[in-house]
Amino acid sequence: MYSSLTLKFTATEPLVIPAHGVTLFVGPNSSGKSLLLRELELATASHAKYPSKLVADFELVWPSEEQLAKELASLEEKNPPQTSLETVFVKRVRPDGEYDSAHVNKNAILQQFRTRDKAWIASQFLRYFQIRLDGRTRFDLTVDRPAGDLTEIPHNVLAHLFQNDSLREEIRKIVYDAFGVYFVIDPTNGGILRIRLSSTAPSANEQSLDAHAREFHKAATHIKDASDGVQAFVGILVAVRSGDFRSILVDEPEAFLHPPLARKLGYELASSVSKRGATLMASTHSSDFLIGCLQANANVRVVRLEYSNGQSKGQIVDSDALSKFFKTPLMRSANVISALFHDGVVVCESDNDRAFYAEIYYRLAEREKGYPSLLFVNAQNKQTIRDIIGPLRTFGVPAAAIVDIDILKDGGADWVGWLRAARFPDPLHGGLGQVRGDIVKRYSDSGINMNQGGVDALKGADRDAVNSLFDSMAQYGIFVTRKGQLEDWLSTLQIPGKKTSWTIAMLERLGSDSSTSSYISPGQDDVWAFMQEIVNWAKNPARKGTP
Repeated sequence: MYSSLTLKFTATEPLVIPAHGVTLFVGPNSSGKSLLLRELELATASHAKYPSKLVADFELVWPSEEQLAKELASLEEKNPPQTSLETVFVKRVRPDGEYDSAHVNKNAILQQFRTRDKAWIASQFLRYFQIRLDGRTRFDLTVDRPAGDLTEIPHNVLAHLFQNDSLREEIRKIVYDAFGVYFVIDPTNGGILRIRLSSTAPSANEQSLDAHAREFHKAATHIKDASDGVQAFVGILVAVRSGDFRSILVDEPEAFLHPPLARKLGYELASSVSKRGATLMASTHSSDFLIGCLQANANVRVVRLEYSNGQSKGQIVDSDALSKFFKTPLMRSANVISALFHDGVVVCESDNDRAFYAEIYYRLAEREKGYPSLLFVNAQNKQTIRDIIGPLRTFGVPAAAIVDIDILKDGGADWVGWLRAARFPDPLHGGLGQVRGDIVKRYSDSGINMNQGGVDALKGADRDAVNSLFDSMAQYGIFVTRKGQLEDWLSTLQIPGKKTSWTIAMLERLGSDSSTSSYISPGQDDVWAFMQEIVNWAKNPARKGTP
């Protein structure tokens, strides 16, 4: 249906997105993901020009006349009796589970395809091959519905499933695989059809009204007595399998689903569009849904949206890079995939660092409204921090690094690796490398252990030089503990120990009850100012170090 989609932003140039296969829109809350899907639906609903904030334009796949003639002939085969020879009958499932339908003139379709009248084709014809589902409407897809005249064309999804044995069996297999129960349509309520979930397989006469069938349906669970997750999963599945959709738009498909179900739903939706040659566009906060899509469809792209300080921006995540990223054990173990769905990520050297810095951030966030959503993760060591922030930044994620002062000891290729991961311009590498080497020599010549003395162990111009270097690094999202190392923060609290013992003692000393006098509230200096600097970098749309 769609060949491409053009988005407009305030902070960057318009972004043209290929639309075939699966496109997932990710990013923090209020970045425009749900709005984008609503605007796309609106763009195809009317021949008139549509108002929009994000969708600038879209392009359609234009088949040859021979291909179009075959498509129309296929639709003609599904025409109900007494349909005019001049028209084709088209229908779609609405989000409430009922069908929209129309008779569209074949000659008009051919003419508008020849003239490339995109607005007419989209609003008068192709909109019947598109569905948009959101969190509020998916439950409506599983409510009881009138059977109507079962010898005629069905008017809702349940009547359609009741009449279509192969489709009902297809859905039954997926539901059983997900929940271990059998999906059945119960006709025993006087012309009202109900979805039930049975612990035993239905017999050949499941659509009968005899005593055996009545007892079978009575023993099964009505879908409305099942959990929200079951209803949401079955509702989406029923909708997308009950129509000839070429475009499926789903807002937060993972809503109400625990991670394994979100992954399975991603797999099923991506498989469905792959078989149909259709498109799936979804806004999601779920790395599990994303993984499911990647497992089922080789053509998955991710578009990360961002909105900060009144400015919007977006970036396509390279599909090959994303697939490679997912296959890296370090990325999976650190849960860094979740960074795609946050305002930013802070990568620390160890779990001790992560626990401490995350607590400092949470206390600041409690005090100030509108704080960005930052995810704190830890690498395996200092060197693997750059292996994480580098790929994330190519995806458009503000990925900050917190390192101890001994990053200065990383010379040669290791130092260049830091600069490249942070996206420092190449012409700066040589000069910054020279400065780093000179500073390390100053520490060495003075007999100073930089980890214990930090920046202040140097004096005068030497101290100014190291501060200037760290200021430059902070502009590109590498934040150095200028006091030396983790255990040097909040020294007035006099916390003893190193590594894990220090972290445990510090977290206990910070307190957990803000109503008590022993609770440590945020201050204006020390680690509080350090964390505020990281937050300011992450929420600045003009930050250095990200595309």
